[in-house]
Amino acid sequence: MKRILILVITLSIFGHGFAQYNDFPIRNFDMTQINLDQLKFGVKVSPSISWLNIDHNDAIAGGATMKIGVGLTAHYEINEFLAVVSAVNYNSIGGYMADSSSLKDLDLKDYFKANYQVLEVPLGLKIKTPTVNKYNYYLQGGITTGFILSANEKRYSSTTGKVSVNYDTLKDLTYPSIVGFFAGVGSRYSVTDNFKLFVEVNYKNALSSISNGENYTTDGNHNYTAPIYIIPANMEFSFGFEF
Repeated sequence: MKRILILVITLSIFGHGFAQYNDFPIRNFDMTQINLDQLKFGVKVSPSISWLNIDHNDAIAGGATMKIGVGLTAHYEINEFLAVVSAVNYNSIGGYMADSSSLKDLDLKDYFKANYQVLEVPLGLKIKTPTVNKYNYYLQGGITTGFILSANEKRYSSTTGKVSVNYDTLKDLTYPSIVGFFAGVGSRYSVTDNFKLFVEVNYKNALSSISNGENYTTDGNHNYTAPIYIIPANMEFSFGFEF
């Protein structure tokens, strides 16, 4: 219920923000009024610090891990101060966790790593400052939808530190899609009118569990007595260019 409430509030804020600009073309949307000069595309690379939030009686969250992603960005500049932003991102997310099985197995390290590959499509708003000396700054936020491409758990040998067991968790233990939100800050430098460099930091958090929790209770590799809820989150550091 808390996650649903956060999503409703986020959408309400965006809807109210759009309603304040009665003269914007998006109020009465007309494809012929789109100015393609206001539509910008870009490419980015996004190293991130990723972790998992766990809700379960037999599993706990562990430490964060370094991940990386890439993306194709797009934003439509409504005016000098406001833009609609989107992208198609290929991201790696995940983190460390432990359960009673891993903690009791002397041949394995206490914590194992859960990894997910996600095709992500965000949609949000960007609030910008005016450009001064070729620089401008912005705040942005919105919602994300993601499609899970792969998922696994890697358990490590306590003696060698190498992967000892690799469970594929995509088919039965992972939902095919996920919903979340993002919020961040960034800066953009105009090399020319049509070529810009940018850096930004975004906090991302899922609003839905990435795990198909019920199936963990019948899976022979886990033997959990209750469904598990795995909520991924990450701090993403992006840099790239727009054209």
